[in-house]
Amino acid sequence: MQPVTTIKNESALRTVPPAEVGARQSHNRSRILIGLCVVGLVAAGTVASFLPRPSPAFPSSDAQPQLMLINGAAQAEGGNLVAAGELGHLFYSKGGAQWSEARVAPQRGSTLTQVFFAEPALGLAVGHDNWILRSQDGGLSWQEVNFDAEAAEALMSVWGKAQGPLFATGSFGRLLISDDRGKSWQPRDTGLGDRHFYGIAGDGRQRLMLVGESGLVARSADGGQSWERLADFYNGSFFGLIAVSANEWLVYGMRGKVFRTGDFGATWQEIDADTGLSLYGGTLTDDGRVVLVGEGGVVTQSGDGGRTFKRLNDGGAGSLSSVAELADGRLIFTGQSGISVAGKPAKSPTP
Repeated sequence: MQPVTTIKNESALRTVPPAEVGARQSHNRSRILIGLCVVGLVAAGTVASFLPRPSPAFPSSDAQPQLMLINGAAQAEGGNLVAAGELGHLFYSKGGAQWSEARVAPQRGSTLTQVFFAEPALGLAVGHDNWILRSQDGGLSWQEVNFDAEAAEALMSVWGKAQGPLFATGSFGRLLISDDRGKSWQPRDTGLGDRHFYGIAGDGRQRLMLVGESGLVARSADGGQSWERLADFYNGSFFGLIAVSANEWLVYGMRGKVFRTGDFGATWQEIDADTGLSLYGGTLTDDGRVVLVGEGGVVTQSGDGGRTFKRLNDGGAGSLSSVAELADGRLIFTGQSGISVAGKPAKSPTP
């Protein structure tokens, strides 16, 4: 005989009354309604995110040369100063106090390493990715004439005469030449190997020199048609050079090393530059002074054609990359701290 099962919880068998069923159904409808509202809000937000919006009411941000690395500067037509730096920026100024950004087409954003004027209106700027820009209006606007991002190479120096040839040198032994006033450029094999070429300069006639990585110095006596590599006399890199005359040249670079030749490179003499800091840029002024600049803001100067130097500034600020003389006798310096102009005008600036 089976035992009798006693149900202690009778509510388990109790039928839910109609009123309670209605309350539960009303609660479920409320939850569904809230869910639909949430879905609607999400959908509306998604649609709104793709709708066009008015531009924010903020002023546009202009590039400031004092807040970026500036690698080179030169004087152009009408007394304009032109400076080139990182991210493809070129600036111009009438006197060096206020700077405006030049037009660059197209703007690649590659760092520019040097700017040079072959004549007052004709300017060239070179930089990373074999980028070459050309200006015909004294540096107010620039147009691309060469670019090769695939090569991953940098051009670091440019020099020449407007009537040609014009030269651009760079990494891994790169030499580009233009015979049409900078409109087109062709590579030329120098036979000097793949050391980086950091600088090139000439005497304005047929004699040229270029310097580079690991003590490379080469010369050409036929306008760059052929090159002769000189025997190494220093194992550190040279970053620049100056033609004092057809026979007298200076090369400078790592650890403040300066060497001078009086016979177009046949023999060299080491010069005490009064600094042990690396030298990155230099210029020969109209009155015959040689001014070199470099690491830590160092400035050193020679008044006797590069035979002796006296340090003018120990630095302490950002490094300087270049120095150039202006038509009024002042000097313009560029580097990690942007642009500065020093000295007093020797004559009234061009109006």
